[in-house]
Formats: sequence, C-alpha cells, structure tokens
Amino acid sequence: MERNNFTVQSRKSLINLKPFVPELPDLTKEELKLRLGKEKIIKLSFNESPYGPFPSALERMKKVLQTSHLYHDATLKELRNKIAQVNGVETDQVVVSNGADEMILLLAQSFLEAGDEVIIPVPTFGQYAAASKLMGAKTVTVPLTNYKINLELIRQNLNRATKMIFLCNPNNPTGTFITEEELRKFLTEVPSGVLVVLDEAYYAYVDNLQYTSGIKLLAEYPNVFVIRTFSKIYGLAALRVGYGIGSPVAVGEINRIRSPFNVNLVGQAAALASLDDLEELERIKELNRQERAYLHTELEKLGFHPIPSETNFILVNIKKDSQKVFTQLAEDGIIIRPADMFGLPNHLRITIGNHEENYRLIQALMRLS
Repeated sequence: MERNNFTVQSRKSLINLKPFVPELPDLTKEELKLRLGKEKIIKLSFNESPYGPFPSALERMKKVLQTSHLYHDATLKELRNKIAQVNGVETDQVVVSNGADEMILLLAQSFLEAGDEVIIPVPTFGQYAAASKLMGAKTVTVPLTNYKINLELIRQNLNRATKMIFLCNPNNPTGTFITEEELRKFLTEVPSGVLVVLDEAYYAYVDNLQYTSGIKLLAEYPNVFVIRTFSKIYGLAALRVGYGIGSPVAVGEINRIRSPFNVNLVGQAAALASLDDLEELERIKELNRQERAYLHTELEKLGFHPIPSETNFILVNIKKDSQKVFTQLAEDGIIIRPADMFGLPNHLRITIGNHEENYRLIQALMRLS
C-alpha cells in the first residue's frame, strides 16, 4: 500500500509525541538472548520483580482460565472492593486500570485541556509528560535538588494555569522520597483546584518511617490522587493491573471515559490473590531489603556513588561513561539502564535482582574497574 495515499489529519497534539521504540534495556529476555547470542541473560533494567508472581496468584490464575470464554464484570467490583478494604477507603474512591500507564492517561484525558499547565519534576517517569502533551497541555519541568524532588521550586511555579502536578513518590529513577512532613506542608500551599497526583508504584518497598502514603491524606486534601500498580512487588508486570484512589468525584469523572473490561479476568484474579497474601508480600520485601543493602555496599566498595534508595532499584553515579559500561556489561549478558535518557550522564539505574544476579553484576563491574 502506498503510504502517501493516507490524507486524514491526526490530532495536532501528536506532533509533540514520538512512538515508543524499544532499545536494548527494553527488550525481553528472549529477545536479548537472540540479539546478544547469549544463553544466560541477567536483566536488571526494567524494575521487574526477580521473584515472579506470588504462588497464590499463580493458583488463582489457573482456576479462572477455565471461564476465560466469558466476559467478566465490567465494573471490576470485586477487585475494587478488595483494594478499598486493604487501603481503608470506600469502593467509590477506587478505579482500576490497565497498569499505572493507563491510569496516568485516564487522569490526563479526564482533567487536562489545551492551555492547562502540568508541573513535572525531572528526571522522573516519562509517561506524565507524554499523557499531558497528548491533551495539549503545557508541561512545566522543575529540576531535582540533590536527587530529590524540590517541592519549594514546584510551589514557585504554581500559577493560574496550573491544573495538575505529578509527583512520583518514591521517585523513579532516583529512588528518593518525599517525607510526610514535606508533603503535608506542600499540600497546604497548593490551590484546591490543582490535582496533585502521587504515583506510588514503589511505595511497598519503603522502610523509612518518615514516608507516608497519600491515601492517608485524602480526607484532608481531596485534590490528592494516588496511583499504584501490581507490576512491581507483586510481580504481575505482564498482566497490566493498576489502580487509582482519590475523591469519589474524581473517580466518577474518570469512569466516564474508562473502558469497560479494561483489566482482564486473569489479571484481576492474580491481583486479588496477591492482596490476600501478606506473608509472601513481607517475604519479597525482606529479600529486596537485604539485596538493596548488599548492592549499595558493594557499589560503594567499587568507588561508585549509589544514591540511597527506598525502592527495588538503585541509581548510581559511576563517575565515568555510563554508555560504555552499559555496552561492556551487555557483552557479558547483563542488562542495566544507562540513565542518560533521564538526563543523568555517568549514572546507571540498576534493578535489584536476586542474590545470584546481584553478585554476578558486582563481579562484572569489578572486572571492568
């Protein structure tokens, strides 16, 4: 077919967006084996769980496959009820999404228009800017200070056009977090007509007692909206299950455009089983805690500067060309993420793997030093 024959005009806002083109860190293990000609691949680039889904989730998934020929409840009520119960909120405060990415897009589609401004600290997760630009909103970027989100700088950028603020807490790719005290002070300074979106994709890994979830602040600040995902600590990345918690009014607006059946039956079953399995949740959290400490210590021994993390990844300043180190590690079958894409040259973002993976990474880095 001749490509020049298509003359239908797309949305003008698409001119500011680029299609996602997977690079080496984005490929699956099977693709990496073929690309690199390696039988053994250690992939530490996507912040995936090295431990897989919970056993209870796998069992629940097998059971529901028998009814996969039937449509499920379009309102996802059982999962919404469970999420509400676990988080101490009402069911009408919960909306379930096809991963956190869809939740970000639903928020943008529900609340942003051309001319609105969206404040985004950088570096951070890239989907906030993409979703905002799709709706024709202007993105206002605010740099981090010492790898942390600077709430005072964000406050200084507030104006009448500001409609939304995205805060990844803990932040990707730095692993740093906003304390409860900092967050409360900031929220008192944000106008009620500005939606403060707290992306808590990594909240379950946090140990620091100064951290709090935005869910606990909803009663005081109804303009807060929290995003979470089952892709990280629950190990369900491929099933695409996420959710949002906020004001019933905000959720009601989102439900005007949320597609029915947006989360498949298998994903729902896995999420429900995972929420019930508190023992496995704590086991995975403890394993991550131990391996995070191990990696941090070993990276320091190599003369690098790892940023203290509260997540399942570590940002590290290796004080030399990160692209070169990335290429050398890839030749050894180890895939990490150079942080140049986040505007951080000489930095690597390393997903915390299991002990064997982490040990092999450290050994490979030792050989390169």
